[in-house]
Amino acid sequence: MKKKLLIIALVAATAMGCNKAANNHGIAPSAEATLAASDVMPEGAAGKSTARPFKGSLTYNLNTSLGLPCNCGSLIPLGDFEGAGTVTHMGLLKAKNKTCVAPIIVSGNYVGNRITVECASFVAANGDQIFCNIPPYDLYFTAQGVATGTLEAEFTGGTGRFVNATGSFTGTMTVPLSNTNTAVLSNINGTIGY
Repeated sequence: MKKKLLIIALVAATAMGCNKAANNHGIAPSAEATLAASDVMPEGAAGKSTARPFKGSLTYNLNTSLGLPCNCGSLIPLGDFEGAGTVTHMGLLKAKNKTCVAPIIVSGNYVGNRITVECASFVAANGDQIFCNIPPYDLYFTAQGVATGTLEAEFTGGTGRFVNATGSFTGTMTVPLSNTNTAVLSNINGTIGY
């Protein structure tokens, strides 16, 4: 009887949480209810997916023929970039995004760029895509003649087997100042569920 009441309470709480118009008065399931739910619901229930390692690297090049339908707004558009590389659970893949920038000025010195990425996705060899949200991040110029920084990305679904992709990763972005039409995303480290 307790399990039936718990299931009914969890279903009601979930329905209230998913209904944006509902006012739940700040009531959230307790930690005990969340733990008990894992005992009641078997693995894989309710669209759960298993998180898998997501690691690898890619090299991006400017591709003026991509024509991605994204808007940089008030930022400076650098252009559409197409990448190729290898990541776990996708193997060889392609990637694409529109890169937008705003200069970083410190004490009157141009020290780097704030990068905003629009329309970011990975494309597997069979055409399945993973969509990414990449919050703005900074690339700072170094004495070694590169701009470098760390980006964070979140998977926001996709197509084919990645339609419900979730997870996130971090990576190191490096752009040689001698060739700003090329960028390397290395040290990709995160997880993906699909």
